[in-house]
Amino acid sequence: MSFVSFGRKVFLPRERIVAVMPVSTAMEKKLKNIDFYANKIINATFGKQAKTAVIMDSGHVVLIPTRYKIAVRVIWGRRRR
Repeated sequence: MSFVSFGRKVFLPRERIVAVMPVSTAMEKKLKNIDFYANKIINATFGKQAKTAVIMDSGHVVLIPTRYKIAVRVIWGRRRR
């Protein structure tokens, strides 16, 4: 199992990541209002603004301060074109 590092103290298992999406204020409000995600949101921003949401196969949503394009490149290894 390989882990992906997002800054300090945030390591996520690559095989368990289902989706990555940019965080907008509308999406963030909807996630907080859905009862299923109420106890499954993990804020790993350390006081910074959340820019990307990583959805795990367990149903957890991890908010990270990394920009969306950089997070996708780090997780799935996509290069710049």
